[in-house]
Formats: sequence, C-alpha cells, structure tokens
Amino acid sequence: MTASPAGGIDALCRFIQQACRADLVLAVEVDGTGRAVPAGASSVQAFGACNLQRSGLLDRSWATSPVPANDFRLPSAILHALNQPPASLLFVPTPVDHAPASGLLLLWADEAPPLSVIGELPLLGDSIARLLSARRDSVRQLAMRDQFSDLFESVPSGIVLIDGDGQGAMINERAGVLLGCDAGQHRAGKLADMMRRLRENCSNREELERAYAAHVSDVNFSASMHWTLGERTLEVTTHPVRGEGGEGRIWLFTDVTAELMMAAELRRLATSDPLTGVPNRRHFEERSAEILAARQAGSGHSVTVMMLDVDHFKRINDNYGHPAGDEVLKVVARRCREALRDRDLFARFGGEEFIALLASSVEDDLPAIAERVRAAIADEPVQLGDLSIPITVSIGTATAEVVKTLGSNLMDDLIGRADEALYQAKQGGRNRVMMARS
Repeated sequence: MTASPAGGIDALCRFIQQACRADLVLAVEVDGTGRAVPAGASSVQAFGACNLQRSGLLDRSWATSPVPANDFRLPSAILHALNQPPASLLFVPTPVDHAPASGLLLLWADEAPPLSVIGELPLLGDSIARLLSARRDSVRQLAMRDQFSDLFESVPSGIVLIDGDGQGAMINERAGVLLGCDAGQHRAGKLADMMRRLRENCSNREELERAYAAHVSDVNFSASMHWTLGERTLEVTTHPVRGEGGEGRIWLFTDVTAELMMAAELRRLATSDPLTGVPNRRHFEERSAEILAARQAGSGHSVTVMMLDVDHFKRINDNYGHPAGDEVLKVVARRCREALRDRDLFARFGGEEFIALLASSVEDDLPAIAERVRAAIADEPVQLGDLSIPITVSIGTATAEVVKTLGSNLMDDLIGRADEALYQAKQGGRNRVMMARS
C-alpha cells in the first residue's frame, strides 16, 4: 500500500525529531498572508491553524543554526502543542507554489544540542516541499472525490459508470433501484447483463436492439434513446468517458415520463378545441396541408372537404341557454366523429361550424359518408335531463382531384366551395347535404 503524503510528512518529522533531538518538529503550510496550516508533526498533539505574520519567523533570513526562541512571538497554538515555552528553535523554509512561506519548524525545550546533522537540514527542503505539494494535490483529489460522490448521488438520474479497463463499474442509488442491485462497485459484465434484461422488458425493445446493434463495433459511439417500460419512459443517454486504463463509458437513466406527458398535454391543448375535445382549426390547417402534400407526392386520388353547421343554433342558445348550447356542440362533435372514418380529419372550425377532410380512394362513396353524418345527428334529439332538444345540421361538400400540378391554394378553394354549398343547403331548407359543382 502506498503511504499518503500526509503520512510521509509525519514520518519525516519524527525522523528529524530523533536525529536532531528536538522536542517537537512541525511542518506548516504558510501562505503569503502568514496564515499557517499544520501539514505534519512529530507528535500526535494536534495544533490548529494560526498566523505567523507577527511571529518574526517569516522576516528572518535563516541560517543552519538554531536561535533563542525568546526573540520570536510564537502563536499560542504552537506553544500549546509543545506544552511549554521553547528555549531554541530553527525554521527551515520549504516554499511551494500554493504556500510560499511554508517551512519546517524545530523546537527545543532547552538549548539545542550542537549536532552537525542540524546544519544539514536545509538539504531536506526540496523533499519536504515535494511532500507538501503532494499533500496539497491529495487534499484536492479527496475534495474532488467527495464532490463527485455528492454529485453522483444527487443528480436525478441513474448513473452507470464503467471503468476504462472495462472490468469494473460504479452505480448510484437511483441506478441500483432501477437495475435491482445495491449502489456502489460492481463487475461491468454483471451490470451489462442487468441493463440488457431491463432493455428486454421494454415494449420498444426491438427498436432499441436495432439501434444499439448498429454501434456494436464502435467504442466511441454516443446515443440517446427512449426506453419504454410500461407507463414509464426512460431517456437513456450513453457516451464514452476517459478514465484510468482508457476509454470508459457512462450511462444515464432519466425518468422523463412526466415531461413527456406534460408535452403531450400542451400539444393537445394547443391543437384541441377545449369545449368539444376535437381538433381545433389550427390543427386542421396544419394536418390538411400535410395530407395534401403527401397525396400530391403519391398516387393522388381525390379529397373532399365537408363543412357542417348546426341549424338554428342561435335559437337553441336563446331558448335553452348557453350551457345547453355547449352540450349540443359536444353531442354534434361526438356523433360526427363516430359517423366518420378513422382516417378522416375532423375539427371544430369555429362557433357552431365543423369541418372534415375526407381523403378518398376510387371505391369510396363520399356522398354517402356525408349523408351518414347528417343522419347520425338528426335521428336523435339531445337529452339534457328532462329536456329534449331536436338538432339538425346542414352540410356542404366540395371535391377535387389531387395532382402534382395543383397549387398551394387548393385547400382554400375547397373550403370556399364547400362553404358555398353549405349556404345553399341552408337556403334549401336545412338538414340536408349539398355538393358543390366541380
């Protein structure tokens, strides 16, 4: 086992104490302001930080011989460590970058003995300075390790950190809960098996297997994937990290279920009508543009716009109140959605008006679909408690063949023609379907 720098300094202090017959030997780190921090001692008697600025130790050009201690004002912390006032002392400067006034302080309770070895102490200055620098680096590494440990456990993600040699790995508590093992050190192969089993439990495991298989020979790959575990979604990010022994790897497991649900809810609120729950006009305009573009790029066929308006809706509001009118709109929206096909785009266009885009193929009977919608609404009144409200709708439709040469104003043209047909249905007595002329 390699000795720590602090242990090496203590051992050197004890050796110097015996060789020089000193009563106490202290190694101190002293910065430019005179603040001294104990770095090592020949005795287990501890002493705390103190200031040597006014002690006189730092103002002297030191030779190799001890001098009377009464020429100096030593801090009480040092006097307490010796348990009595010293008679002689010697300070051996050992400057280091972070503490330029550092040194080795030898204290004798009586007059220092005339030993030649004392005169050789400055030769140890470089060794002591190296030990002080190593101690500083060790303290920093320990602090960084503690900070890393705190960070490792405090981040809101499961972390799997694989060593550069590919043999060992470390995980935090969140990863341990996810993988079903304790936090701490593990064999990398064991954790790889655990992560593989977790991935096999995902509903999108085939997609994940294909994605990771593409990187099997690339040790430097980075990826971010969603792992779907029942109702939970984990964002799993991995990338290489440099560590001892070469390139290691980190895996981060972050539960993004709440974020994805919130994003989906925000999208729903942005694209849905708050009263009826069906898509709103904005969503219709965006999706219809995508549908037309796809059909223009594909096999074409026709599309039909169906405009629908609740007959005498103002009268319903006036006679039964606006809450009843709101319920009527909800019923109309639900019955339309049920009468239309799953592939049809349906939305509330504004007020009591709704719109649908019917993308058709040659075998579709679009007039029959529009009639089915009309009948679904008119065949049964809206029941509000004991109140029965008969409702009907007027429908106008317009159809166009989708070809590559059509411009971007196709949807505006279809809506305009369908709206004109709707007006004709109103003028013709309501509760009917009118088709715009081609």
